[in-house]
Amino acid sequence: MNDIWWQTIGEGDCHLVLLHGWGLNAQVWDCITPQLASHFTLHLVDLPGYGRSGGYGAMSLEAMAQRVLEQAPPQAVWLGWSLGGLVASQVAMMHPERVQALVTVASSPCFAACDDWPGIKPEVLAGFQQQLSDDFQRTVERFLALQTMGTE
Repeated sequence: MNDIWWQTIGEGDCHLVLLHGWGLNAQVWDCITPQLASHFTLHLVDLPGYGRSGGYGAMSLEAMAQRVLEQAPPQAVWLGWSLGGLVASQVAMMHPERVQALVTVASSPCFAACDDWPGIKPEVLAGFQQQLSDDFQRTVERFLALQTMGTE
């Protein structure tokens, strides 16, 4: 089994695990880590299959959460963005005793829109599958653009 990429920085008494979103890696947090590192011990993670944590195939949220837990501190605040929020939520459901607090940013338990849930239209999500094989980089850029729609 491969280790996932994990960097620990900072000097605070409270541990803060930062989980990135789909298609990205821990570098997404670079703009806020200097400020947070003076207050927390930060755990920057490249989720399995992303960034510097290559060598993984598709994984369920449960499997991904379990893999992250294997390297995580015994107790921490968990902050996840998008997919990272889903993984952090899964950690909280599996092992609530290890979660001091849970923070999710731009995360949703259901990305696809349906009658009672506002989300991305299913046909847009279906298009991502083909686009990923055709042009991975452009697909990631399009996905990120969808996440910021309506913001200034």
